[in-house]
Amino acid sequence: MRTRKPKKNSCPRKYSSKFARDILTELHQLHHAVSTGDYSNATVRTVEIPDPDKYGPHEVRALRESLGVSQGIFAAMIGVSLAQVGHWEHGLREPSALARRLFDKIKENPAAYRKSLVQRRSA
Repeated sequence: MRTRKPKKNSCPRKYSSKFARDILTELHQLHHAVSTGDYSNATVRTVEIPDPDKYGPHEVRALRESLGVSQGIFAAMIGVSLAQVGHWEHGLREPSALARRLFDKIKENPAAYRKSLVQRRSA
């Protein structure tokens, strides 16, 4: 039983979405560039993502206080345990890069972050 080879830079028909066909076409072009060494039609983009700010005990506490909340409320707002917040504020642990990225966003506009989370009930 013989199977047909797909034409060069073509996409098998089983990929019906345009997105899938586009990805497969780009992969064929990448394979060609790598195997031949001809990168003249390739576009290379470099994206630099800066590291989040450092947050020591004083910075974590200042951030929490800028929101005007207790450690327990702050923990609930960012999705960690009360113990974790206490460890950060006492210097026993350092916030992860993910937590520091969230802190950077909160620091940009603490009131907006707080407002985005707090839901008030109508009486």
